[in-house]
Amino acid sequence: MVRDGFLLVDKPAGVTSFRIVDHVRRLLLTHDPSLQPARQRRRGGPRPPRYKCGHAGTLDPLATGLLVVMTGRATRLGPFLTGLDKTYAATVRCGEATDSLDADGVVVDRAPVPDDPAVFDAVLDRFRGDIQQAPPVVSALKRDGKPLHARVRAGEDVAEPAPRPVRIDRLEITASRWPDPDTGHHEIDLEADCSSGTYVRSLGRDLALAAGTVGHLTALRRLRVGPFQVADALSDVTGLAADEAAAAVRPAVAALPWTPLVRLDADEALAVRTGGQPAPAWAARLEGEEPGPDGLFRMLDADGRLLAVGHLDPEPRLAAVLAGPPAPQTEEDADPCA
Repeated sequence: MVRDGFLLVDKPAGVTSFRIVDHVRRLLLTHDPSLQPARQRRRGGPRPPRYKCGHAGTLDPLATGLLVVMTGRATRLGPFLTGLDKTYAATVRCGEATDSLDADGVVVDRAPVPDDPAVFDAVLDRFRGDIQQAPPVVSALKRDGKPLHARVRAGEDVAEPAPRPVRIDRLEITASRWPDPDTGHHEIDLEADCSSGTYVRSLGRDLALAAGTVGHLTALRRLRVGPFQVADALSDVTGLAADEAAAAVRPAVAALPWTPLVRLDADEALAVRTGGQPAPAWAARLEGEEPGPDGLFRMLDADGRLLAVGHLDPEPRLAAVLAGPPAPQTEEDADPCA
């Protein structure tokens, strides 16, 4: 049965990340009907359990590329995956600015383009390393609990968000069409390795302004999320059968491959399942990679399944528990109040 894990999906253009996640959830529910709620919600009663799916960082509808979709209890790994560094490829069209900073928006400004695209190479250093970046107004960032893109579409006059720190480890121009022989537009292609929270739409805007013109993105593709590559992703999730989607789910333990692990015996696993904190001595039993700056480590049961994620800071402590208490084995063992 499919329960807890993750899939790598190559999101196509023109669909939202939410739609891809919901499609995966429906496929897995079709494959394994036991994941469906066992009962309907009674009026005023508790909500029945649901099979959850989520993603580790959204992509704009225009964008394509790697979307990490988490399933079941593995959705609890979201906080550890959303902050991973990412790699993007993008195309910036120069001479026109749009309100959304991409091709889905309305043109709000035009400016002459430089005679030579080499001017862009000359300004790249300004955007490498730790920089301050103003996110787009049309974004999922919230103000007073409401997404900015919803405020814009409702006709509100939305002020640009305040700049915030981001990091760009690599920024390269990979091609230029000056102009494109087919369309006449002036475009540059770029690739960037960057920290989580970096808006490539804002990077395209700022790069064009630094070169003395304006610009917006016409294409955006996510190539990497942490250790995961788009080359390993499902290329057509919308065309998958339910059993194919189920077979593509990777185990939750593989979601944090850069972290060390500790294998627990039955008593230790039971303690973790019921919320017990890891023992300090477990730090000496860690296997695999050395703990990274995040201090994360994985706790596995005897079958190699991921039970929980811990932090070393410096003593081990629980960060997330994936496996709940074991189910009762007999009617006599069952909790009568359950």
